[in-house]
Amino acid sequence: MASGLSTMLQAFFGLGAVISALLTSFLYADRAETRDGSILYGKIIGARDGNLTFETDYAGLIHIPLKHLTSLSSSDSLSIRDENNETFSGQSIPLPKDQLNLLNQNKSHNLGFTEIQHLWISPSTDPVFIEREKSELEKEMKWQNSIGFDWVGASGNTDSNGLGIRLDSIYSNHLHELDLFLSYNTQTTNGQSDTDETKVGAEFDSLFSDRSAWYLRSDFEHDPIEKINLRNTSATGIKYDWINGENYNISIRVGTAYRYTESTEKLIAKKSDPAFDFGLEYNHLVSEQLALGSELSLIPKVNDLSDYLFNHDSSVTFPILEDSAWRLRSGLSGTYNSFPQDDSEKMDMKYYFRVVYDFQ
Repeated sequence: MASGLSTMLQAFFGLGAVISALLTSFLYADRAETRDGSILYGKIIGARDGNLTFETDYAGLIHIPLKHLTSLSSSDSLSIRDENNETFSGQSIPLPKDQLNLLNQNKSHNLGFTEIQHLWISPSTDPVFIEREKSELEKEMKWQNSIGFDWVGASGNTDSNGLGIRLDSIYSNHLHELDLFLSYNTQTTNGQSDTDETKVGAEFDSLFSDRSAWYLRSDFEHDPIEKINLRNTSATGIKYDWINGENYNISIRVGTAYRYTESTEKLIAKKSDPAFDFGLEYNHLVSEQLALGSELSLIPKVNDLSDYLFNHDSSVTFPILEDSAWRLRSGLSGTYNSFPQDDSEKMDMKYYFRVVYDFQ
């Protein structure tokens, strides 16, 4: 009697173990076994660079070196690429050991785990095609545009009002970038015009390493208030990403330049001189709602370093509404000319409040 009861209990627990295994197999369709005897149930995500990415309920995503596997199976159809770039698809069978066995309607294919270059769940897209599409998208040049409207005003000892407009267009991919801009600013103080400035410029950057690029830039300015009929600065040189963080970037540039100035006064001779070009750009995405930026440039003459132009633009930018193409930008910009035309002020500075609209 005792012997019969023991046999029944053994059969019951054996049946329980089978049911438990079936339930585990049902809940966790994919199975991986390693050389140390560990058996993992979960979900195959894929394999590349010699590692299998496997998702488990208790440990999340884990990475298992393919060379440590002895068995791998899935309820889903698997696709693989071997060392010879040949691809195979089929249903996985856990035998024989130390190999991945794929069976389809045509034939079976056995492959050692260390011979697998890529593995993915069918009918997902081939990782090579994904990388190829990503590379093509990165090469594609795209336009990003913005238009901004400035307003400057003051009252009290002096009454001042100013308006401005600026258009920026960027045509770029991950290797090349072309920046174009056009701006116009006008301002009156106590009824007298003291600013009438038009600027247009372009800059082209081209990466030749992960953090270095060569650049070519040129800008033109017309400002009759400063008695400048035409001021042109053209430069070329090297730009380097000195600090390149996830949300902030500091880059510096060093190059040679050419300065040309033509006055509105006919008696003043035109000036053209070789110069150096030094610059610093700072961008910091503090949060999704706040961005800081600053651009500084110093352009001294080669034969007289005390004769230089210093330009700067520092600003803070934040969106008007969440997920809106409209932004607010407030900043300080200006030009310091160590040898201005005639009796003009050396410093030409303005505070601005700009409403910006982004479009493509």
